[in-house]
Amino acid sequence: VRLVHGNYRDLAEILSELGIEAIDGFLLDLGLSSLQLDAPERGFSFRADGPLDMRMDPTQGRSAADLVNAASVEELARILRDYGEERFAGRIARAIVAARPIETTGALAEVVRRAIPRRFHERRIDPATRTFQALRIAVNDELRNLQDGLTAGFAALRPGGVIVVISFHSLEDRIVKRFFRKLATPRYESLAPGPPLPPQAEVLTKKPLR
Repeated sequence: VRLVHGNYRDLAEILSELGIEAIDGFLLDLGLSSLQLDAPERGFSFRADGPLDMRMDPTQGRSAADLVNAASVEELARILRDYGEERFAGRIARAIVAARPIETTGALAEVVRRAIPRRFHERRIDPATRTFQALRIAVNDELRNLQDGLTAGFAALRPGGVIVVISFHSLEDRIVKRFFRKLATPRYESLAPGPPLPPQAEVLTKKPLR
């Protein structure tokens, strides 16, 4: 086993540095680990109060606090709507801007809870959950990383190799399904008539395995 501190979107460069020309398998586990969630100083969870960070790699990039305290109402609303599928995105964004500066996970969670009408609070899911998901995705550019990582992983596979992805929400799932479907579809190199090129891959599981 060789552990590398890096981003899977940079797989081609990482493999080159390791002297590996091709791989037989590529597994992406897109979930957070309990080690991340249970560490208040990482800022991923509101179960314990901590700094509003959320960076997968705390050595680089802007934190969630940077984003929350600098973004416009419009940008925050877009992030919450697109990445958290939050129905009260505009309302929460306005509440966040009004409450600035927000520096901790507990403070942000409380702002979100107050912004959502109590009758829409769900019993099993904290009202702040979707906001935290959306901000984490934005801070880490997770969806673009996923797209680039899938492309890099497939490009590195030997013929007969297998690519597997463990995803946890619909936004990730959609990207993975489209990527696999495209690989399994016959393609044309140009507009010239002629038979299509064969698919680049075969989808081994038509539906996600649970």
